[in-house]
Amino acid sequence: MANSEIDSTSFIRFVSGHQSFVLTTHVSPDGDALGSEIGLAEWLLSIGKRVSIINHSPTPYNFAFLDTPEPIIEQFDEKKHPAIIKEADVIFVLDVNDPVRTRSLGAFLLRSDAPSFSRRGQGVVVIDHHLNPKPFATEYFIDEDACSTGELIMRLIAEAQPTLGGQITPKAAQALYAAIMTDTGSFRFPRTTSAVFRMCANLLDLGADPVKIYNEIYNTSPPGRLELIRDALNSLEYHYDGRMAFQCILQSQIRAANVDEEDVDGLVQFPFQVKGIVFSVFLLELKEGWKVSTRSKDNVSAAHFAQTFGGNGHFHAAGARVQEARTLEAMKRAIVDNAGAILAKAGVLGTQAA
Repeated sequence: MANSEIDSTSFIRFVSGHQSFVLTTHVSPDGDALGSEIGLAEWLLSIGKRVSIINHSPTPYNFAFLDTPEPIIEQFDEKKHPAIIKEADVIFVLDVNDPVRTRSLGAFLLRSDAPSFSRRGQGVVVIDHHLNPKPFATEYFIDEDACSTGELIMRLIAEAQPTLGGQITPKAAQALYAAIMTDTGSFRFPRTTSAVFRMCANLLDLGADPVKIYNEIYNTSPPGRLELIRDALNSLEYHYDGRMAFQCILQSQIRAANVDEEDVDGLVQFPFQVKGIVFSVFLLELKEGWKVSTRSKDNVSAAHFAQTFGGNGHFHAAGARVQEARTLEAMKRAIVDNAGAILAKAGVLGTQAA
C-alpha cells in the first residue's frame, strides 16, 4: 500500500466522482494533521465540493490561527455529526492509518459496509506517510518517504489541478506550510529535501507567512509550559552509557502548571542537544493510561520501540498510548528494558547495563 509514486489518477477519480466529503485525523492532532485537513478542505471547496472537517479532539490553542477567519474544523458531537458522516460520499482519513486513532470517527470507519460502500459508491480514503497501515479503507495514498502528509496533499492537488482546477488559497497555503514545517522539525529532520523547500517557496508565493506561522505555533505558550520544561529536565535520566535519555511528566505537574497535555509537545527532542544521545523517550501520564513518545537517530528504530507498546510511527519518530493502569516504575522499567533491546539490535550497545 505504500508507494512513493502515489496514484493521482485514483485520487482525481474519487474527487471528481463525488460531491460531499468528510475529513478527519488522529486524536490530539498536530500541525501536520490540522494543516493537511485545512489545506485539502480549502482546495475541495474551491472546486465546488461540500466539505466537513470533524475531529475527535479540539484544536490545540497554538494551531487555532490556521482555521481563521472562517473556521471549518468541528469537534465530534454525537448528536450532530453521525448523520453528516454517514451521508458523506467520501471520508478522507489524513495523517493516520489506523481507525482506532481517530477515536470517535473509528466506529464509522469500521462499519461492516465501510470499506466498499458498494451500495452508494462511497469510500474511505487514507492519505498518510506512516508505517504499517491497517486494512480498513477503500484506497490508500501512502508514501512513507514523504516528510509529511502536507507534502502528499500538495503533490495530489498539483496532479489534480490540470483536470479539476481549483486553487490553493492563502488559508490553505498557511496551513500546508505549517504541516510541512512542523513535521520536518522546522526543516531539520530527515526527508527535508530540496523538493520540500521548493514546495514551501511555492506556498510562500501563495500567501503563507513563515514568521507568523512559526511565532503562533512555538511562541504563544502559557507561562506554565516553562514549568513543564523545568519538571521534564528535572526528571531526565541517562541510560546505556549515555546513548538513551528518559523524561517524564505526571498529571499532578500538568495541573500545577495550569497547562494542557499538549504543552509537552517537543520536549522529547531536548535530550538530543547532548552529544551521544541516539534515543529519547518521553513518558506522559494521561488521565487514563500513559503516552509514550520516542525519537531516534541513525539506524535506531523508534517505530520498532513504539510497537512494543502497541504503537507505531516513523522510523525516527513514533509513539504509543498504553491504556491499562500501570505504575510509573513499571512503565519506566518496561521503557528502559525495551529501549535496551532496540539499541542492541541496532548495534549501538555492547553489553552495557542500563
